[in-house]
Amino acid sequence: MKEDLSLYGNELNFFTTYFNIGYLIVIPISTYVINSVVRPSIWLPTLELLWGIFTGTLAAAKSAKTIYGIRFLIGFCEGTAWPGILVLLLSWYTPAEIGLRLAIYESASYVGAIFAGALQAALYTNLNGNGGLAGWQWLFIINAIITVTVATWGYFGCPDYPNKPNPMGKWLQHRHVKVAMRRIGNQGRAMPVGWNWGTVKSLVSRPQNWAIWAGYTIYNQAGSGVGYFSLWLKSLKNDDGSARYTVSQVNIIPIAVSCLNIISLLVILGISDRFRVQWPFILICAVNGLVWSSVLAGWNVPDALKMASFLILSISVPGANLFAAWVGTLAKHSAEERSAIIAAFLTTYYAITAGAPLKIWPASEAPHYRIGWTYASAMWAGVIPIVLLIVYLERRQRRIDDRCGIELQVGDNGLDVASNEVVENKVIESRDNEIDVFDEDVPKGEPISVLEDHGVSGESSRVWEERSSAGRVLAEPRRG
Repeated sequence: MKEDLSLYGNELNFFTTYFNIGYLIVIPISTYVINSVVRPSIWLPTLELLWGIFTGTLAAAKSAKTIYGIRFLIGFCEGTAWPGILVLLLSWYTPAEIGLRLAIYESASYVGAIFAGALQAALYTNLNGNGGLAGWQWLFIINAIITVTVATWGYFGCPDYPNKPNPMGKWLQHRHVKVAMRRIGNQGRAMPVGWNWGTVKSLVSRPQNWAIWAGYTIYNQAGSGVGYFSLWLKSLKNDDGSARYTVSQVNIIPIAVSCLNIISLLVILGISDRFRVQWPFILICAVNGLVWSSVLAGWNVPDALKMASFLILSISVPGANLFAAWVGTLAKHSAEERSAIIAAFLTTYYAITAGAPLKIWPASEAPHYRIGWTYASAMWAGVIPIVLLIVYLERRQRRIDDRCGIELQVGDNGLDVASNEVVENKVIESRDNEIDVFDEDVPKGEPISVLEDHGVSGESSRVWEERSSAGRVLAEPRRG
C-alpha cells in the first residue's frame, strides 16, 4: 500500500491523526446517547455496520487525501465500540469478575490483529494482482464483509443493561435478568438513571476520578512505542543492503506481540480478579515497561536485544485495562460517572495521539526516534506515583463511606453527602456503605421508604430513619 499510493512522507501518521479526530468527536456523543437516548443494541451495531462499509471503500482509494476522509469516518464509527462495550460489562459483572471478562473482550482485538496479520500475508501471497486488485485492497474488502455480518448479529446479541434488557435479545431470559439485578444490587452498583447536576457535581468533585484519568492517560502514552515494532522490522537490512525480512515475514513476526498481549491480559486481569485489586499489577507492569523502554531509549544495543525489548515490553501494554476495571470499583455508585470516566480516558488518549506522534514518533525518523523512547520511559516512571495517589484517595473515600455507614448528622430532613451540607427536603437511602440522596419531602420523625419509588431493590438495601428534626440518623435495616 505504501508503494502503490506513494506514501513516503508522514502520510501514515496523518492516517492515524484523522482517525483519532473522528474517534475523539464521537466519544462524548456516544457516552450520552447510550445512557439517555438510544439503546446500546441499536447504537453500537449501527455504527459498527457503517464502520464495515467505510472500511470496504478504502480498497478504492487512489490517494492519501481520499484515505484521510475515510479514516475520519472510520474513527467516528469505531469510537463507540470500546467505551460502549466497557460500560455494558461494568453493568453486568461484579468486581470479582470484571477483570477477566474485560480481558476476554479486549483479547478479541489482539486475536483480530493476529488474524489480520495472517490474512494479510496470505492475501499478499495468493491474491495480490487477482482481479486487478492488490493484496491490501483484498484485505479491506474481506474485512468489510466480515464486519457487516457480525454487526448485523449485534442487533440481537447486545444485551443492553440489566434493568433495561434488549427486547430483541430472545436468548436473554427473564430469570437471567433477575439474577443479574440481584448480583449487581448486592454489590451496590448503580444502573443508568440519566444525568443531573448532582451527578456532574460528584463527577468533578471526587479527586480519585481525576487521578485515575491521569493514570490511564500516562500509561497509554508509555506503551505507545510498541506499535512501531513493524517499522523497525521493515528497516532492518542485510550486509548487502537487501531487506532482512520479506513482506510476509514483516506481517507475521508481530503476531508474537499480539500473542503475548493476550496471555498478559488473561493472566494479569484474571489474577487481579482473584485478589480483587488492580493497583499492584499496574505497578508491576509499569516497572517492566520502564526497564525495557530505557533499553530502547539507549538504542545502540544489538538487534537481538532490541527484539527482546519490544517483545517483553509488549507484556505491559495491556495493563491499561486494569485502570478500566478499577473504575468499576471507584465509581460503582453511578453508571453515569463510570461512562464519563471511560469517555474521558479515550477522549484524552485520542486527543493526544491525534497530534503527538507527529512530534514524538514521526514516521520520517523510523526506526530510531529522537525522543520517542525517552518520552516512553518518562511516562512509565510517571505512572508509579499516580497509582499510589489513587490508592490513597480510594482508601480515604472508603473511610468516609464507612463513617457514613455508622451515623449521620442531619438537619431538618437530610444531609447532602456530596457537599457535606444539611439540605432540607432530602431523603437519605443507604445500600451497604453507599448513600443516595433523593429529592423528596418527607415528614419529620416518619420512616423513610423510597425503594419502590426510585426503582431500588435488593436484599442488601437499608433505609435510613430520621430520629429527630436535628439529631442523629442511625442505620436500621428495614424493608421498603
